[in-house]
Amino acid sequence: MSNIVVGDYILDTEQQLLFQQQQEVAIEPKAFALLLYLYQHRERYVSLEELHQQVWTDRVVSDSAVRSCIKKLRTVLDDHDVRQPRYIKSVAKRGYKLVCPVCEIEAEPAMEAATVADIATTTPALASGSPAIVMAKRPAKLTPWLILSGVALVLLWLLLLWLQASNTAEQLPPSPLASQLPSSLLLSGQHISTPAGEKRGLALSPDGAYLAFLGRSNQSEPWQIYLMDRQSRDIRLLPTAAQQPSLLAFADHQSIFVVDALMGDSTIYRLQLDTAMQLVAEQKVAAFPFIGHLSPATGENSWLINAADGLQKPVTLYRWQWGSDQPELWQARSSAIDHIYRSMLSPSGQRLASAIAVNAVEFRLEIQDLRSSRQILYSVKTLGTLFRLEWLDEESLILLDDKQGLILLDLPSQSQQVIMAHGDEKIEDFSIIGTERRLLVLRNEFLSEPLFYELLPGAGFALDRIVKVPTGIRMVNYAENERYLGVVQDQDTRMLVQYAQHGGSKEVLFSAQQRIELLDYHAKQAALLLKVGQQLMVLNLNTKLIEFVPTSQSLLDHHAAFSLDGNLVYFGQLIAGEWQLHQFERFTQQSRVLLKGYRSLREAPDGYLAATGQGDLYRLDPQLRPIKSLGQRINTEFVSRWYVRQHKLIWSDFDLAYTWLNQLDLVSGELQQRRFAFEEMHPLFAMSQDGSRVLGFSRRTRTTNLVEVDLPAQFFTP
Repeated sequence: MSNIVVGDYILDTEQQLLFQQQQEVAIEPKAFALLLYLYQHRERYVSLEELHQQVWTDRVVSDSAVRSCIKKLRTVLDDHDVRQPRYIKSVAKRGYKLVCPVCEIEAEPAMEAATVADIATTTPALASGSPAIVMAKRPAKLTPWLILSGVALVLLWLLLLWLQASNTAEQLPPSPLASQLPSSLLLSGQHISTPAGEKRGLALSPDGAYLAFLGRSNQSEPWQIYLMDRQSRDIRLLPTAAQQPSLLAFADHQSIFVVDALMGDSTIYRLQLDTAMQLVAEQKVAAFPFIGHLSPATGENSWLINAADGLQKPVTLYRWQWGSDQPELWQARSSAIDHIYRSMLSPSGQRLASAIAVNAVEFRLEIQDLRSSRQILYSVKTLGTLFRLEWLDEESLILLDDKQGLILLDLPSQSQQVIMAHGDEKIEDFSIIGTERRLLVLRNEFLSEPLFYELLPGAGFALDRIVKVPTGIRMVNYAENERYLGVVQDQDTRMLVQYAQHGGSKEVLFSAQQRIELLDYHAKQAALLLKVGQQLMVLNLNTKLIEFVPTSQSLLDHHAAFSLDGNLVYFGQLIAGEWQLHQFERFTQQSRVLLKGYRSLREAPDGYLAATGQGDLYRLDPQLRPIKSLGQRINTEFVSRWYVRQHKLIWSDFDLAYTWLNQLDLVSGELQQRRFAFEEMHPLFAMSQDGSRVLGFSRRTRTTNLVEVDLPAQFFTP
């Protein structure tokens, strides 16, 4: 483990030493072990009983001995005020929690010669033992994603769609197809008792005797693997090393593959079970920067993996023989913006169905005949994303999309019919029990509204207050005079609204069919910078006039911003494989290329801050000449944000398990961080004009029901 910064101290975990201002601080070994354990579990309270079991493993001691060690540790850390603790907070009946800013120290990455070759001055070496100037990085296992191009942007988009497909509170309209079907074909089912909370990722054993799924009781808990005996309905937990398990598949009757969906470090683990279906071993068997899907192929121990071998590369299809070192590339699209994100072989192995994403804008279903040079038997544009597809038999499939629900596709007639529509309970996942002619379906109950709140950057991003928003709001930003801006979705229409925090009606500013992103707000000019689909625009809230920012058809960065005076808009575009920073002058309505090699820019005291295509930050002088690297990397994804307020740089980072809020003092170099569970703090946040408040939101926990459905005989080919 790397050296760890804990408030004003540094833990040398290899030598088990504690330093402050480069001076060693005396600490007992058990107190050091206690501090390290609190750091490792800093996202929650640790009970007294847990400390007995995990820290005092070598002997049995009394509760008073544990409390005495905690008191000694507080003395070492000069943390004497228990009412306002700076390091260790205690709550009756809950335990102890580390509450100070923390981070790990890693070596600084080398700068990219391709984009910063003209920089003469690089970041000075970090002073060992000085937390105030340490440029903190994530622990290696939680490295932020480096999705840095249009191709990689789609990877993130696909993964977020898969992981959060049911994180919408809107009730979807009934499908037109569903309304035309005979009622006998609209299926219903019987509920099966499962642990309360959210569920996803169904997987059936080859004989159908066991069902594996992922579940958690609430959004602050990690996803866990459950195994159900379908005959007795007994359910047990299977432990795993996966941090963000997202996909499950039975490798055989007594082993399960688990995909850990950490972007940049997706891993397949194999869980080996004994005859009693208890876990006996876990093994890491394959890894990619991104894994989208895993399904069985023809042949023993043969599998198909939809994956990308780089974060800037398309998702392609690999054939993998379990036990071999290297998967074999099996299929790829000719276009670099086409992603084969889900594939499934027919029962005979002679046909292949694949879901294709074209630049996260268009989605297609294609079916190939593998016997005749991969001839395309069926190709159709789908209404939405396909989250799952399974062959019912050689001539028909069942599909799950995000718009309609479960769809039966008959290949001979090339017809589609909705057999179970989304409604109050949106369909999360399904699996076919072919031998029983049944479906297992996960349905999410109607999701409550997201929770919006304000944090205080000056107090370590502590919670200040809950923000009330009108029903249906999905994205919020600050306006003036205790007013807010929000985006409401009503079926396929998005509406930009303005409303007051303390009551009052919503004022609809405009509506669109495309996605609306709130990028920046300038209070003095009452101007709002928006991205609607692929179009940048400026809306004047007083006159309601819209200015369109001219852009090319190339990939547009999601981090455009106003200048300090509001007269300019800075935005980045990826043109011919190179990021270019553009400046739009609102008075003349003209755009020009400002810099090459950078994708976003913020005005700052004494110059500018600019982010490269990789997100590395550099300080520029007033003439836009590079001065030095800041030693920090922002997250460039469309679900993150970064701001400069006075002498502070604030940005979000995430890896789908956690979200980090970061604040860097541009004068002193001091870095503050706070980590949240991903769904407790979404990385898409807003910041007040004076930099005193952060507006964030979390998703509410939903309940997922498991339903067993009998399939009519007419679904199957005679």
